[in-house]
This record gives sequence, C-alpha cells and structure tokens, in this order.
Amino acid sequence: MSDRAVSLVTQGEEAARELPLPVIAYFLITFALFLVALAVTWSFRNTAYKVQAPRPTRPAEGSQEVTREGTSGTGGAHR
Repeated sequence: MSDRAVSLVTQGEEAARELPLPVIAYFLITFALFLVALAVTWSFRNTAYKVQAPRPTRPAEGSQEVTREGTSGTGGAHR
C-alpha cells in the first residue's frame, strides 16, 4: 500500500472510540424504558369510559320530555 493509504487507515483507527458500556447494556436499558412506557400506557386503559359524560336516558313511552324548544311528546304542536 502507499504511504498515503496507510496514514488514512491509521487515522481512522485513532478516530474510533470504544463505547462506555457493552452493547447488550444499551439493549437492556432501552428494553427497560420500553417496558416502563408500556406500563404507563397500560395504566390508562379504559379511562375514557370512566370519565365520559353519562348518556341521556330515553324517556318512557307516554311521558313528556322537556327540551329547549318546549315540551315534546304526544299531543304537542308541530312547528
């Protein structure tokens, strides 16, 4: 090899840095963070159902329901 190629190869080796932890440690840390995020997400399941406004019930037949427009039900005037 030429001197120039050898100098480039040696510079590349010097620029490489060793990781402070083994590669498996990064995987385990990432997996643990994923499990924590999963647990937080799982803890909020069914909360929309718990906090939603109660649905209005349908009036029984023959009864009259009072609305903003007035009384509705049987015997009312149609507009």
